[in-house]
Parts: sequence; C-alpha cells; structure tokens
Amino acid sequence: MGKKIIYGSMLNTIIENKPKIHTRDISLATYPHTDSRVIVHGVLKDRRYTRIFDVTGAMLEPGIMHHIDVTLLIKPDPLMIEDAQARMIHVPMTACNTTLDTIEQLKGLEIKSGFSKNISLIMGGRKGCTHLCNLIITMGQEIVQGWLVHKRKDKSPVPKDLDSLKEKNFLIDSCRMWTQHGPKMKSLEKAIKERQSL
Repeated sequence: MGKKIIYGSMLNTIIENKPKIHTRDISLATYPHTDSRVIVHGVLKDRRYTRIFDVTGAMLEPGIMHHIDVTLLIKPDPLMIEDAQARMIHVPMTACNTTLDTIEQLKGLEIKSGFSKNISLIMGGRKGCTHLCNLIITMGQEIVQGWLVHKRKDKSPVPKDLDSLKEKNFLIDSCRMWTQHGPKMKSLEKAIKERQSL
C-alpha cells in the first residue's frame, strides 16, 4: 500500500467544528446472482440540515430531500445492463416520479468508455432527473469493480494477448495507472510475455 499523502491546504481543519448544511450520501453494493451475472444496488440520499426558503418564498424545514433507490442486473460478454428498476422513496414533488420512465432505456446499455455520457443522453437535463442520473453515473464504477471481484473469485489464466482481455474496453485508459504505458499495463504485458514464452 502507498504512503498517505495530502496535497493542498489544510481545509479539513476549517470544517472540524462547523455544522453541516447539506449532505449527499451515495451507497453502492454488488451482489452475486449467477456464475456470470451480478446485481448492483445504489442508494442516493440528500439531507438538508437547516431551514431554507425556496424560489417561491415557501419555507422548507430540515430533512431528507431526495431518497432514490436503483437496482441493476449486470451480464457479461459484453458487460451490460440486462434489467433495471428504480424507486423514488422521497422526492420534493410527486411529479418527480414521472422521470422513472427513463429507467427502461438502460436495458441493453453496454458498460464501456462513454458510459457517463450515454447515461446523460438518456436521462440528463430536461429528459429526466438530475439526481437519478447522477446516481446511475456513479454506479458505473461499482458495476465494473463489483463484477471484476465476482469474476476473479476463482483464479483464471493470464490472457494469451491483449486482444483476449475482455475487460480492456473499460480498464485501458480508465485512470493514470491503466494508461497504455502505465504501471498496470506494463505488469500485464510482462505477464502475457511470460505466458507466451512457456
């Protein structure tokens, strides 16, 4: 494990004794379903800690503003959303629930580079709910990580070459470590060469 490093000023000391005014909590979890499928569950909760006045001048008390729950069934080859459901447990207006119709459009969506952009096109802006959209975009990383953990619970052989690596579409260039010449790629290329030399 790397050494703990903090960059920038010590902003954390400023907030040590200050009361919160708002929080957004996102909870994500992956569950096994079959040998190849997983279910990914996401919950978003927005809480206001102070009384406010909305744009109409109406007074709103502290409490939960948004509580949204999304469950996705994920299948491999290619990695995609096979089924999806969502609930708006608490939202500011009953009409917010009408945006749940966008969930149906997630079925068949592949998990690959551009996932966040595709979610925004489906349910972002005037098409849907900003908070639902944000939750599902955030779930993208959990889908990848959760499925990889599920897949790798049993040891599998090193791929014979990069083209055989099924995960390459969402691993390569996903972060600085996974760039074409980054440390993870170098480690993988070394393992592939060792396999080829056997």
